[in-house]
Amino acid sequence: MTIIELKKMMIKAKKEDKTKANALMMLVDTAQKLAKSKNEEVNEKHIIEAAKKLAKMAKESIDAGMEEAKKELAIYEEFLPKMLSEEESKKIIKEIINEIGGKNIGEIMKRLKQRGDVDLGIANKIIKSI
Repeated sequence: MTIIELKKMMIKAKKEDKTKANALMMLVDTAQKLAKSKNEEVNEKHIIEAAKKLAKMAKESIDAGMEEAKKELAIYEEFLPKMLSEEESKKIIKEIINEIGGKNIGEIMKRLKQRGDVDLGIANKIIKSI
């Protein structure tokens, strides 16, 4: 996904769905700010990072009782990589432990974060249970 494709989606959504259009506008804006702060051109990495940030904010809004944030969350989640299941995550964690020769939580979490497809909250529970 490029920023241009994202902007086209946003323009199309303006005619059909204001909530989606606003969510996509926030995504474009956040991705551009993230890229600018790193003196980079906007790429897929920035869009995913922005989607993660906005999804977290939407979850907080839902927790605060704002039901309309559920639709925004669904939109942001479309741009996030698919997360591995708990079993797949456990397998990856065991492989990392074998690679580094021990249960260094900081190193394991660092490697999992680089992957981007493992839920770190679940990973933390798995590491503690091993």
